[in-house]
Amino acid sequence: MATSSITAWSETALVSIVSSTGATVMTISAITETIDIDLGDKDMEGVSNLIGGRHVKQTPEADTTITFEGYPISAGLLGSTTPTGLQQEFFGGTILDSVEPISLSNTTLTYGVPHSTFSVYVMWTDDSTVSTAKSAIATPGAALRYTFANCFLTSYKTAFTDGMLKVTMKFKCPCRSRTGAGNITVQSTDGSAVMPSIA
Repeated sequence: MATSSITAWSETALVSIVSSTGATVMTISAITETIDIDLGDKDMEGVSNLIGGRHVKQTPEADTTITFEGYPISAGLLGSTTPTGLQQEFFGGTILDSVEPISLSNTTLTYGVPHSTFSVYVMWTDDSTVSTAKSAIATPGAALRYTFANCFLTSYKTAFTDGMLKVTMKFKCPCRSRTGAGNITVQSTDGSAVMPSIA
């Protein structure tokens, strides 16, 4: 039986990111304003036959895009659990700056080194004690969490058109890995059971 009184998720959310190049859980909720989860379509097409009927041609599930809009104030310090920007993660490579002042270049990507991938976690919850989107939710807390594995940070657009520095970041992941394992997980609890943390 549900124990939470939540009727809609609004105003606040937790957003956490983990890079394939490190174990630090980076929570960017403080610099994020909007979240847009565009799950890949599972489309179909009707193919006509000679009697006017239709065969159903199914289309493989498309890639998923997760878009965040926010207000960074730096290039983002490597290893920070609450980075104030993700420019370093977008440039990627093997030479990232972990001390101030931060200095980076898009030429630091080493030939032959693949782009970094990320796990992206988005969670809405009424449990005010948790600090990351990977955290466990104890009863009677309610929560809804999306997990996206093997994501690439494909876009990092900066704008100052309204007098406030804003960045639009896009993470993109295929629906499954090369071996067929799912990259997208959705979890929820209505407060009647514990939702476990993610290792």
